[in-house]
Amino acid sequence: MAAEVLAGISIENVGWEHGEAVRLRAEQQREIDARYAQPGVPPVTSGPDPRDQVDPSIVFATLLLRVDGEPAGHAAMRDLSGRDDHQGGLHPDGTAEVKRVYVAPGFRGRGLSRTLMNAAEDVARAAGVRHLILESGLMQPESLGLYLRLGYDPVEPFGVFADEPDSRCFGKWLGSGSRQARPTEDVEPRPLVEPVSVVEPVETPQIHEVSWDDPAAAALRRGMWAFHQERYPELVRDVEARGGYDVFDAERGRDARATFLATLDGQPVGCATLAAAQVGPAHLTADPLTGYAGLARPGVGLGAEDPRGFEMRSVFVDPSARRAGVAKALVRQIEESARRRGGLALYLVTGVRQPEALRLYVRLGYRPVLPFPPHAAADDPLLLFLGKAL
Repeated sequence: MAAEVLAGISIENVGWEHGEAVRLRAEQQREIDARYAQPGVPPVTSGPDPRDQVDPSIVFATLLLRVDGEPAGHAAMRDLSGRDDHQGGLHPDGTAEVKRVYVAPGFRGRGLSRTLMNAAEDVARAAGVRHLILESGLMQPESLGLYLRLGYDPVEPFGVFADEPDSRCFGKWLGSGSRQARPTEDVEPRPLVEPVSVVEPVETPQIHEVSWDDPAAAALRRGMWAFHQERYPELVRDVEARGGYDVFDAERGRDARATFLATLDGQPVGCATLAAAQVGPAHLTADPLTGYAGLARPGVGLGAEDPRGFEMRSVFVDPSARRAGVAKALVRQIEESARRRGGLALYLVTGVRQPEALRLYVRLGYRPVLPFPPHAAADDPLLLFLGKAL
């Protein structure tokens, strides 16, 4: 790709060993080391993880972004077609991975990461790539937010970091042609689960405040548990170890501040709960460069609530009422309830196998944040942490 210049910004496809590209990757590695530093363990500065060495022979693009001639950003792509996915299979033909997406600190806040990713997608399409995948992590909330806003959905772990609990993987199906073109039928993004048929409602959702143990709300939460058993079978053992679903449900109800029930045509179709959080608005801008060493650790300070922070839990809509605006109405009600209680930040935890929920939350202004207690265990690979200023 020839150099592309726009308002002082140029993007050039250079060699993997280009000196400026090598320097930017080294800068990125130092930052990654700091972000993933564990308590009591000094950051590692010996370079990239030896498991993650990139074979230059399969790198088909190394994009170097310059601002007024100064190196400011980097992204590369490698062809993974037919190669080991480190999960017992091979990547399908037409699969490529984005690697080493980085914008130097002095150039952040200008949308250059989006510019780089848009350029990478254009190069990938031109090379015949159908599925673009990438790996990031919990201590890179800005990156996670970028990928979600660009239409990347979580995918099952792949690659050498597949077993790392704080690793998160994403993918996007690319259409042919420009970024603005609508995907053709043969490249429509494939859902992680089969779509649910929906019956159109005859009225808008009605929201009612109820008690945690309201029979209709309890029945919907049990339906949510059945949903989670299907998508997250790993959770079953954990809940059974805690005494089973009834004990688990009762535990979650103890710190509930408000529970809401949504109805359509008088029938209960959704529920959501507001709970106190252990982090306030400062967590929205917590510095990821402090690494895990700078986060509250599980088991430390549990129960120490921040009166300015709340958490949204147990948001569930019956499959028969999906796409009827029920989830959006419930989220808005939870937000209003938190504001009335003086809340300045609202947090939630969702799972990597719920792309439809993630898309909704992103549309409603939620963005990835650093892990927070009591969910901040670094050994749970299924969670994503989101937050929003109220």
